[in-house]
Amino acid sequence: MAQSEDANSRAKASQRFKTLDSFQSVRPVSESPSATALAVLNSEPNARSSRPRRVASKKASHSIVSSIDPTVGDEEGDDNDDFVPEEAMDEDEDEDEEQPDDPATEDNEDFMEIEPPQRNKKAVTKGKSMRAKPTTVAKRGRKPKLLDLSVDSDTKSPTPLSKLDNKRRVIRALKDLTSARDKIERIYGLNPEKLLKLAKVKEAFETGPFDFDLDALQEGSKCYVDFPSPCCRGYATNLTSLRSASYHVIELSEFQELFALSECEIPLLIGDLDTHIKTGQKIEFPTFSCGNRKGFVYNVGGLVTDMAWLPREDTDSLFLALSISSRLGAPVDSDLRCWGEESHESCIAVYEVCPDSLSFEKYLTIVHNFGETWDLKWHAGFKDETALGMLAACCQDGSVRFIKIDKAACHEFRKYDSSDFRVAIPQTPISCFDFTSSDTIVCGFQNGNVAEFQLGSDMPSYYHKIHDSYIISIVAAYSDCEDTVISTTSVDGFISAFNPKNIRTTKASLGRVRGGNTTIATYCPPVYGVVYSDGVNSVKAYTPRAIFAPHQICQHENTVSSLGASRLHPFLLSGSSDGTLMINNLARRFLTGIKNNVAVYKYLKLWQWDFGTAEKKYRLNPNYAVFKFSVNEVSKARVSPQGVNITCCKWNETRAGGKFYSFVNNAGLLVIEELGREL
Repeated sequence: MAQSEDANSRAKASQRFKTLDSFQSVRPVSESPSATALAVLNSEPNARSSRPRRVASKKASHSIVSSIDPTVGDEEGDDNDDFVPEEAMDEDEDEDEEQPDDPATEDNEDFMEIEPPQRNKKAVTKGKSMRAKPTTVAKRGRKPKLLDLSVDSDTKSPTPLSKLDNKRRVIRALKDLTSARDKIERIYGLNPEKLLKLAKVKEAFETGPFDFDLDALQEGSKCYVDFPSPCCRGYATNLTSLRSASYHVIELSEFQELFALSECEIPLLIGDLDTHIKTGQKIEFPTFSCGNRKGFVYNVGGLVTDMAWLPREDTDSLFLALSISSRLGAPVDSDLRCWGEESHESCIAVYEVCPDSLSFEKYLTIVHNFGETWDLKWHAGFKDETALGMLAACCQDGSVRFIKIDKAACHEFRKYDSSDFRVAIPQTPISCFDFTSSDTIVCGFQNGNVAEFQLGSDMPSYYHKIHDSYIISIVAAYSDCEDTVISTTSVDGFISAFNPKNIRTTKASLGRVRGGNTTIATYCPPVYGVVYSDGVNSVKAYTPRAIFAPHQICQHENTVSSLGASRLHPFLLSGSSDGTLMINNLARRFLTGIKNNVAVYKYLKLWQWDFGTAEKKYRLNPNYAVFKFSVNEVSKARVSPQGVNITCCKWNETRAGGKFYSFVNNAGLLVIEELGREL
């Protein structure tokens, strides 16, 4: 029995010596050994049959180790030490069979033991070296120094549920978040309530790339998620004690003298239907070659500067407010300037829409001398049994005005001399505003400052310098799980975001986009995303928690001119100056990993306005076109007829009419459609 064991031992020893003879770099111990020979000689006997791995240099190794564990430093006299860096992944390595210890190496104190190299299960590509597992520092005549790369108990992540923090990676851009889980954790955080809402949004709206089920917006749906507007937070107590606006009812003839609408017929081609449309006339969609679509085209007869759907749920009809200018066909008119203060007659018209019959009738027409109006918004928290709602707008005279829209039995023309109340600062015109609660608004100014006002008061709670130029857009990014973040965009292309509780310490800048920026940004609550334009033809979005990581949404063939989002669903509308209207599913863009963007995310062209210069005719092209996602930004800008430019696009934000949307061009042609609805 002893002879058999002795024979086996000699056979194994002979096999090991044959393996060592295959490496020509092995020299006697007395000579100065190379790095490869040192790794072979200092390895355990049971690993000498494995192929040795290349040993990294000290400089490269220390750079890797220090990036993982800064506590590991150099000691005096370690300049010539060689060691093997840590292997990042261990699950692809298999275990070698155990071999009997070699008594000849147990008493050798000149060389320290190094963990044996192991073979990878996967095939190794020819010409590529394999990295070694973490080792001890091999050094003659010293005790081994272990490179402990584990996370110390004092430096553990403060969020135990976070996997991204435990990886101890430096995230500088969105491309560093390749994993979908890491990406969602970084841009949204680990709030369970917030993540649960995102999961419901993903389940309800991700399956349909360009359409969704109306049942998903209803309260009985398992995926229903409510994102109430800041206006609904508390009751607007200051609005109950308002002074009544000064107005009087006028006749149609007097209205036409004060505010003249265009009386010209517009030649129009809707699909294959060749027709003419007059001011105040509505034409429903014909049967298109691409299928039936439910909607109509309406000639407003003026330049529409903004629009807003009433978010009231207890009415059978839908209500749409339009801000109308009489400067139709004169885009460079001095009365349309944004700088300074200007006062002249303008109009706000409220229309009633029946979602079943598609009837479109005027509900109330208001003539005022506040100049042109934009940032048209309904106060969602205003409740009055005698009123339809409270309408707010940013006016050209430098103020924000609120007008109570009374319930009317029939259509009336009203001439307003004053509003119910106004917010303004002398000699400092307001350029934009948004609601932050039921009785507070935040305003951007032409001089680059931002201020918050209590409704009914002209004294701001704070007044802070944010930009060096005109603020074109201000958005309150609200959430039930976190503090509200204010996002501002200036005409010089800079975008900033800050927490109003402490502006100086929380202000962050996205940097400057390409060129200037005149497109008003918007906020999409279902994905907590602020959507903006880069000033040219690209649409982008970011979450307030990760302003450094903007998402590319889509690209147009020309300059982006309008954006529209909803608090009920994650579908985004974007219009451009060449008359194109796109729809994008933000849930597919935000809630998937970077690697799946090309396969999962696409965007669709809903409509295309064209203009024939020879026949002076507008054409509405209903043919759909699907575009693939691309991160390559190519600036495309060309001169298009000013009439086809899409001024604004908006979603209806009621649960019954959540699939209705509207958009209008500079020729005053308004289009209203119910998404995905066939007759």
